[in-house]
Amino acid sequence: AGSSLEAPSRACRPCCGAHGSCTLRVIISCLRLVFVTMRQSVKVSEYNSSGETVQQTQTLSFPGSPHAFTGSVELEGTLGSTLGSTRRPSGAQAVTITQKPSLKSRIIETARVVAENKFFVSFGILLTIWALSGDDFRLLLTDKPADSVFDALVVFCIVFFGSEVVIASIGKEDYFMGFFFFLDVISTVTLFLDLTIVSDAMFGDGSGGNETDNTRSSKTARAGARVGRVVRVLRLVRIVKLFKAVQFGAQDKRKTKLAEEGSMEAAWEDEEPDQQHVHTRESLVGRKLSARTTQRTIVIVLIMLIVLPLLSTESFMRTPTSAEYGADDVLTVFNQWQAGNATQKAYEETLLKFIYYHNWFVGGSECPREGAGCSNWFYSQVWWVGIAGETDGISSYASAAQIRQETVNSFNQMAAEQNDLYNYGVMPWQVLPILSSPWATECTFGGMKHLGISLLESSIIDKVDYAVKCPNDFRVLEIEKFTPRLLTFDEYTHWHFIFYFDLRPYIREESTFNLIKTVFVCIVLCVASLFFSSDANALVLQPVEHMITKVEKIRDNPLAAMKMADDEFKREEITKMKKGQKGTRNRLLDAYGSCCKHNHTELMETVILEKTIIKLGSLLALGFGEAGANIVSHNMQGSNSANVDAMIEGSRVECIVGNARIRDFSIATEVLQGKVMTFVNQVAEIVHGIVDQFHGAVNKNNGDTFLVIWRTAGMSDEQVTKMAEMSIVAFARIVAAVHASVVLAGYRHHPGLQQRLRDCCRVNLSFGLHCGWAIEGAVGSEFKIDASYFSPHVNIAFAVEGATKTYGVRYLATGPVVNRCVTRLQMCCRLIDRVVITGSQAPLDMFVVDLDPANL
Repeated sequence: AGSSLEAPSRACRPCCGAHGSCTLRVIISCLRLVFVTMRQSVKVSEYNSSGETVQQTQTLSFPGSPHAFTGSVELEGTLGSTLGSTRRPSGAQAVTITQKPSLKSRIIETARVVAENKFFVSFGILLTIWALSGDDFRLLLTDKPADSVFDALVVFCIVFFGSEVVIASIGKEDYFMGFFFFLDVISTVTLFLDLTIVSDAMFGDGSGGNETDNTRSSKTARAGARVGRVVRVLRLVRIVKLFKAVQFGAQDKRKTKLAEEGSMEAAWEDEEPDQQHVHTRESLVGRKLSARTTQRTIVIVLIMLIVLPLLSTESFMRTPTSAEYGADDVLTVFNQWQAGNATQKAYEETLLKFIYYHNWFVGGSECPREGAGCSNWFYSQVWWVGIAGETDGISSYASAAQIRQETVNSFNQMAAEQNDLYNYGVMPWQVLPILSSPWATECTFGGMKHLGISLLESSIIDKVDYAVKCPNDFRVLEIEKFTPRLLTFDEYTHWHFIFYFDLRPYIREESTFNLIKTVFVCIVLCVASLFFSSDANALVLQPVEHMITKVEKIRDNPLAAMKMADDEFKREEITKMKKGQKGTRNRLLDAYGSCCKHNHTELMETVILEKTIIKLGSLLALGFGEAGANIVSHNMQGSNSANVDAMIEGSRVECIVGNARIRDFSIATEVLQGKVMTFVNQVAEIVHGIVDQFHGAVNKNNGDTFLVIWRTAGMSDEQVTKMAEMSIVAFARIVAAVHASVVLAGYRHHPGLQQRLRDCCRVNLSFGLHCGWAIEGAVGSEFKIDASYFSPHVNIAFAVEGATKTYGVRYLATGPVVNRCVTRLQMCCRLIDRVVITGSQAPLDMFVVDLDPANL
């Protein structure tokens, strides 16, 4: 559909009056036949005798196509438009058809605009960076009360990224169900792992789950925690979103740069071949290979990150820990004391030994003795001690487990004087009363009742900045529990000692390394993608893109292949010249390298193919010439088929036609015989070179004749004048060059030619020049074609050249050519006759250009 349509008058005419005035019903019926598959609003306007609108109907609509269309039709073939002229024939009715885009197309376009909006993309990148590092910053810099704020940010990220997936699925063609679609979905799903309730359930390491099950199989619990840490690696899938955004941004910058280079392409043509910028665009195979390489790189890196941790053993599996042994020791001594086989002090010292050995307050500071060990060696220390069980009878055990104040003081004094390889360190004076206080702090955690004491129940300047009383005041990830294992399941269920360790130093250290790992993986993805594709780009894709660029230039202008060949040859010569100018040292190194490398001069196949394309293009330009440029361009446009359609329709062009003929050619052929080809080529080199220099094109050579064309189609009058002047001057220059040629001068002394031509033993050419139109096209069949020009004006040019014998001159030009030249050049042409030539409707003035090359 165009911008205007003509109504089917035959369908309407039977129901119309004498003046073609139809009712609204008939108009709508006609439009239903034409636009049955479209959705438009139809407006009918009627004009009076002065052409002004006098009546408009209401707007109607038809069901149909979502394709946009705006136009107008008028009955009886009269074009009408409410936006055009206001003058209309009397009684004429016009129908204006305007289609609005469908709701679906508007939604798709809106989604595409939003998905490509730079602010939307930039905000998505910021949220991606936060999604990658937010949970690590939460664990590194904050405590549990701040989790609600981070959970709100995670929910916002989930909503945003989910919306981004939906918008991209609607607005981008190749996104839905593609590689990046699935990765975006996976990365969005992994955000749920950052929600506190989800992370506590998955990565609790047995602290918040069924403690009896974990006690039955501590190894299983450890393995579950290990799997949980591996699952957290899935968060790194979000790096793909960041990598994809950066990659697409780089592609957009590259497209912008290529567009700017394309606008400067005209300026490059004046540069030297070795200094020209290479204007290339990313090819389809380049985009495919780059996408496949990126995808495989992402998959390999993620698989390594996920699988490698599963293929290693954890250090805790090597030997039992001191906390596990100490918990059993405390339970054993306590039971012995209760049975009368040990003293209360022995139990208290055993428990204090456990607490001091894992001294929380020494773990965050320097060891008390330089060179000796302490709890600072470890990332976790005990902070909560108590009794846990599923029954209410644990209070009696908690009362019995209380430590006396004097025992605490004496043990603390002993720890202050200790000087061993491993030293306990002392407790702050604020903590000593807590150690001897009743185990009355009640907590419910993991489905069990807890009674005990917290060493961090109150803030201490420079020691405790976050006071906690119960294990649930910490994040599940930040605590680890230890219980005795030398007891039965029933005993464990009834009551047992329980010790909670603070894992915050370990978690913070792990978060720091996670941030570093995130940056490292980003770098690995980028570097790996570049390295994997760099060789393919350098060895295959870039040469292919260069070849595609050259093919496209040849497709757009087949004659440009000659310039490509000249530039390539010039570049090769400059390279050879630079190599020849190397110093003695460089030449010796090259000689040594040539001895060590036997195949150093072997060209790569892509280079050979590129040079072959240039040669084929040059041969096409030489073989078809300017007349065959359209044939080459037409057949190279259809890249989806290998069919060659050389017999395309001819086109009419305005041009100046010239004919140059070698005189006495039959005699030269008889005398020179096999060398006549060399003779013709020597003459053709002069003719072709000068014609090309003066912006003409030699079309064909028929032995002794040269058909020359100067195209003037689409030129202004001033440009046509210059072309006419150059055609006249070009033939004059050819006369001079032929007679001044040292090579052709050798034929003056040829014995055979002297015998046949006597005193006229010179290489002479005669010329005819005329201006008019010609049909440019191909002649022949599917087996052989020739591109040439045909018209009466071409025949006139041949006749004008033939008339040079009649008038005894070398050079004749008709009035249409001379009259287009400036006065100064017209004065160089002498009018000798006015004749009627077959093909011309009016007599033609014949002008001669007087030239005397005898002295050359």
